[in-house]
Amino acid sequence: MKKIVCLCLMALLLMAEEVQIKADRFEANQQELVSKFIGHVVFTKGKSVIRADRVYIYFNKEKKPIKVDAVGHVRFKLYDKSGKYYEGKAGRVVYFPLKKEYLLSKDVQIVQYPDQKKIYAQLVVLNLASSKIEVKGNENKPVKMILKIEEK
Repeated sequence: MKKIVCLCLMALLLMAEEVQIKADRFEANQQELVSKFIGHVVFTKGKSVIRADRVYIYFNKEKKPIKVDAVGHVRFKLYDKSGKYYEGKAGRVVYFPLKKEYLLSKDVQIVQYPDQKKIYAQLVVLNLASSKIEVKGNENKPVKMILKIEEK
């Protein structure tokens, strides 16, 4: 079991920034190429932090991480390269390391700093490398954005 944990953590370190994961329990399935972190999970990558009930890390055949899936009461603080950061909550956050892209879904609530823009949506695609954000709602819950406009 210790070998599996070390292998998973080494593969995660290949994603450029140091990754640290804390959880109540860890499970791994080498045949399915997935590692499961269960209970009070704290996933830290550089300055960015994701907290969730469960985090699943999926690997390709070369044992490199291709998807990090955080599920259940997800809270996050994500930093982009331009100095902005996004703090909020969602039902699910999926991170794709190869694209440096986050897919946030299920009643997403975000505050973008330093501008303090508030975003409420059902689906948000956030690319931290390009500082791009795409926000989607649906018929029952449209996108809602709250921002401050200073007039002189």
